[in-house]
Amino acid sequence: MSIKKIISRYTRYNHWANEEMTKWLKTLGDNLFYKETPSSFGSIHLTVQHMIDAQTFWFAIITEADVTKLDESIRSDTTDSIINDLLAGSQQMIDKYGSYTEDELLKQLPATDMIKCRYEYILHVINHNSYHRGQIVTMSRCLGVVDNIPVTDYDVFLWLEH
Repeated sequence: MSIKKIISRYTRYNHWANEEMTKWLKTLGDNLFYKETPSSFGSIHLTVQHMIDAQTFWFAIITEADVTKLDESIRSDTTDSIINDLLAGSQQMIDKYGSYTEDELLKQLPATDMIKCRYEYILHVINHNSYHRGQIVTMSRCLGVVDNIPVTDYDVFLWLEH
C-alpha cells in the first residue's frame, strides 16, 4: 500500500473520530465541557483547544507555513464554536494532505528540533489526537459520565468504511 493511500485513510479516520467524539461531547452540556478535572489540561474544553492548537501548529509545519504567527491563547468561545474549529481543522487535513504526491509525503521538513518526512508529522498529529480523545473519555468518566461513550478506535473506522 502506498504512503499516499495510508495518509488519505488515516486523515479520514481522524476526522471521523473527531466527529464521533464531538457529537457525543455536545450531548454532555457546557457544564461538563468546562468543568475542571485532573488531567493534562484541566478540562475537556482545554483539551479540545489543545487538540486544535496542535492540529494548527502541525498543519503549518507540514504545509511549510509560518508558525510564528499562530495564536494559541485560551479561547472563551462557545462549545459549538470550539468543536466546529476542531472539525474544520481535521477536514482541512483531509483536503490538503490527501493532495500530496508520494514524493511530497516523503519530503524531509524541519520542525522545531528535528527533520522528518512530511508523512511522519501527519501520522504524529493524528496519533496525538487519538491520545487526547482517550484522555477526554477518561476525564468524562471521572466526571461521572458512563453512557453513550463513543468508540473511536481505528478498527471501528475500518469496519464502518468497508
